[in-house]
Parts: sequence; C-alpha cells; structure tokens
Amino acid sequence: MIHLHLTALVLAIILFFITYNSIDYPDGQSKYSKPLHMVLRLVYLIILFSGLMLFLDFGSGNQMLYGIKFLLGLVTIGLMEMAIIKQRKKGTGRNLMIGLIVFLIITIALGIYLPMGPLSAMFQ
Repeated sequence: MIHLHLTALVLAIILFFITYNSIDYPDGQSKYSKPLHMVLRLVYLIILFSGLMLFLDFGSGNQMLYGIKFLLGLVTIGLMEMAIIKQRKKGTGRNLMIGLIVFLIITIALGIYLPMGPLSAMFQ
C-alpha cells in the first residue's frame, strides 16, 4: 500500500505542475488543462484512500504524528486544488504556491521520518 501511496504522490506533484503551467493568461486555458485537472483529482482520491489505509494499518506506533501527517496531507491537497483554481480564475496564486511548497516539504519530511518511511526502514 505504501508503494501505491508514494507513486500517487509523485504522480500528483508532476501532474499538478503540468496542470498549473498549462493554464496561461493571454490565450485562456489550453484544451488539455481541464482533462489534466480531472486526472489530478482522481490521483488525489487515490492518495487519500491509500493514506487512510496506511493510517488505519499502522497507527499503533506514533498515533499523534500519523494524525498530524494525515491532516498536513489534507491541507496540502487543498492548497494544490486552490492554487489551480486561483490560476484558472486569472488570479495571482503566488501566496498559495508558497504555502503549498512549505506544506508539501513538511508533509514529505514527516512521512520520511515516520516508522513506515524510507529512512526508518533503511536503518532498522
């Protein structure tokens, strides 16, 4: 389940930046931005499902840290969605992008630190 979660996370980050950059100001939206956004939303659901399954399976060790990571993941996905919508409505999503990058780094760092993370598995 962790491989599905990590693969979906990497795919979501790549699709997010492609979708965010496919929305341009002078010409409006490209014809690919809407389907990419829909695929990205499907990947969000996969991330949420696999993250919830990981949370329920391995919540015995550091329950508080897993809960915090789950909430940070929800905030990160929310910021991704809001940044795309703000870009689509021709707003400046600079503050949302800064917040997104900060929350994304914190979420990934916490995921690496937790017992099911790659660093913990490598050194045990």
